Amino acid sequence: MNRKRAFSFLFGFFTFFFIAANVFAADGQIPAPVGDIYVQDLANVLNEQEKTELTNLGRTIENKTTAQIAVLTVKTIGNGTIEEFANEAFRKYGLGSEEKDNGVLLVLSMNDKKIRIEVGYGLEGRIPDGKAGRILDEYAIPYLKNQQPNEAIVRTYKALANEVLAEYGQGGQEAAANEGIGIPSWLIILVIVIVVLLDFKFFGGTITYFLLSIISRGGGRGGGGRGGGGSSGGGGASRGW
Repeated sequence: MNRKRAFSFLFGFFTFFFIAANVFAADGQIPAPVGDIYVQDLANVLNEQEKTELTNLGRTIENKTTAQIAVLTVKTIGNGTIEEFANEAFRKYGLGSEEKDNGVLLVLSMNDKKIRIEVGYGLEGRIPDGKAGRILDEYAIPYLKNQQPNEAIVRTYKALANEVLAEYGQGGQEAAANEGIGIPSWLIILVIVIVVLLDFKFFGGTITYFLLSIISRGGGRGGGGRGGGGSSGGGGASRGW
């Protein structure tokens, strides 16, 4: 009975966590990151294939360069400006490495029709304000005006990926994006639920408790967690559509 209650508690906790994240995003507050830092799609702009593609690309870039590129979509930024919102989110997520401050954040606010590229100090030489603006003008705005926000996000993210890879003398993003086979998020969640159910039924939750104990002790940065950077002086560019 106790273990059943524990399972119900865990299920309820994670359900509440995901609902709360969307509520905070809707109210214009900075949402806490969920899962891999590279894609925080709180406005549900991207489909599962696009999320997987960008997550794989972001992970590959970090492995090759230590830089982190993240995208954050929200319903609204609230009463503040897109610049203030993006800068605060950039710092909260700690994008990039502590030594290099080499993070980039792409923020899209659907209801406000605002988009911004926020650049960390370490990449302002490669992506100065003017170039960030040109990237938005070329890869984001035409698709946003055509009511294709998902295409705007994907193309802009890839353009930023090309810049970051070039900064570190790496190959183009097409090769990086094709490394490994992406697994849809829904399939991962389904497998986890099935494993947990089978564990509680046949093993009394032993495996689940063991994994939770490991997670609670923490496991470092790897795999798209928050970085040690997050220093941005407001460099980047913003656009409306």
